[in-house]
Amino acid sequence: MLDIMLKGGVIMWPVAFLGLVALVIIIERYIFFKMTEVDYNDFKDSLLEKIEETNLHKLQFTRTYKSFISSAAPSILNKIKHNIQNIKIKMSVFRWNASPYTKIAHEYVINVKKGEKSRNESLRRLGSEEIEKMEKYFKILSAISTIAPLLGLLGTVVGIIQSFQTIQQMGGQVDVNALAGGIWVAMITTAAGLIVAIPAQMGYLFFDKRVTERSNRMSYIITYLNEKIFAETCNLEISETIKTDNSDLDKRLA
Repeated sequence: MLDIMLKGGVIMWPVAFLGLVALVIIIERYIFFKMTEVDYNDFKDSLLEKIEETNLHKLQFTRTYKSFISSAAPSILNKIKHNIQNIKIKMSVFRWNASPYTKIAHEYVINVKKGEKSRNESLRRLGSEEIEKMEKYFKILSAISTIAPLLGLLGTVVGIIQSFQTIQQMGGQVDVNALAGGIWVAMITTAAGLIVAIPAQMGYLFFDKRVTERSNRMSYIITYLNEKIFAETCNLEISETIKTDNSDLDKRLA
């Protein structure tokens, strides 16, 4: 690998640096999405179940950590199992609370009594913050997928220019083997640029799709909660109408 890097010339080093940066970003974004991942169908089922049974201002979407207590006899093996189970519970609670679905639902509930305008502004702010977190480093990844092949092409052009300079110095007596060797060495940078650019672009498209999915689902959650607000408002209006009618009827009978 080092021999190929040296043959590729100076341009290989910035291409390799871009490849390293792209790899770090892809790993970091994968860990981020994994640590904030909650099954949307499970969350939706839990949400619908809660809003059917409880008033919105009483709902609690965030979870608290409760330590797992083993009933088995204390031993080294049981302690290890106990610690592993507690770690799994901690990770599950962390992912649930870090999920944008939980955050948007929680933000809705704590602002439910502040009025529609204030609530919508809070949700818009939180939604923008969450999308910004999810799209972190996306522009860098996109830039790498564009710049890397251009650097590779630049390295190839420079290598071919050097090959033709060699031919000129040889007085036109071309050594085919030397010329072919110079050209394939020049093409190394183009191949390296594409090797960096293709995974970077694929990673960008993959994570961008995840952001779109989560953004849409956050909107769906708000819609479900708005429907609950609408249902509660309608029930309150019907109840008030019935009370008013009953009051009028009582006055007439009196």
